[in-house]
Amino acid sequence: MTSTTMGVSAAERCNDFGWHPRGRIDPLLVAETGEYTRFGVGHAWSQSAGYTLTSDPRRIYLVLTIEGGFEFDVSGTVVPTEPGSLVLFDGEAPTTARTITDTARYVGYLEPTVLKEGVSRFQFGEPIATGGSTVQALTSMTNTLLGTPVTPATHTARRHLALSFEHLLGSVLDDTNARETRDAAAHRDSAFTAALASIEGHFRDPAFSVTRLAVDLAVSPRTLHNTFASLGTTPRREIERRRITEANQLADLGAVSLADLAARSGFTSTRQLTRALNRTPGQQGR
Repeated sequence: MTSTTMGVSAAERCNDFGWHPRGRIDPLLVAETGEYTRFGVGHAWSQSAGYTLTSDPRRIYLVLTIEGGFEFDVSGTVVPTEPGSLVLFDGEAPTTARTITDTARYVGYLEPTVLKEGVSRFQFGEPIATGGSTVQALTSMTNTLLGTPVTPATHTARRHLALSFEHLLGSVLDDTNARETRDAAAHRDSAFTAALASIEGHFRDPAFSVTRLAVDLAVSPRTLHNTFASLGTTPRREIERRRITEANQLADLGAVSLADLAARSGFTSTRQLTRALNRTPGQQGR
């Protein structure tokens, strides 16, 4: 069953949906909701609004912010949202919400059968950035349901409809995590490339160190180490590798003393150069 309402009537519709209005009711509030077996969907717009969500351990609530933003309070923890973000809430946790500006949103709830926190790549109360075809499919399904007042006639059909909604939400979560993983990999590769460029420009300076490299890239030493570790190496190893390569190229030119090799390739002493060579496979005794 679906309904589109405004003002007080919209607030009553929200109340029936599990979003209980708090404080002054926005006369411009627009809400459309639909409730089905084991799940419900809706969308709304308001200039200002506050709510308390029904506490129900069987439910997972979801909010997809389209424009504007919310500030949720979940058991004392503040959770802000922004346009394009999707956030899920545990129906058992005390949760309140207030819009922080003119806000359009899709909302929903479901009694899950397969979605589980941690297992299904989401954490309650952690907004995730969405995009792509899966979230468009989710909003399209919501709009179709709200525009179709007739619910499926049989229990089996209603059960399949609920499962379809849940699986579609799961696909949004999986797709979002996959995109975040790709973005993180791209950022890691970009940071690694920038680090190698900095090493290339400074390795001949004996004072150039891992700390200097981190400062040059405007990242913390820990972030720098994590970037290199994800690719199976360390910043110190790559700085030393570049210096050894330079020393070998100079040695191949001939008539260069060990002290000159060390100084021109960025080592502080011949002893440091010799130790580096001994640590490097294929370089011992060179």
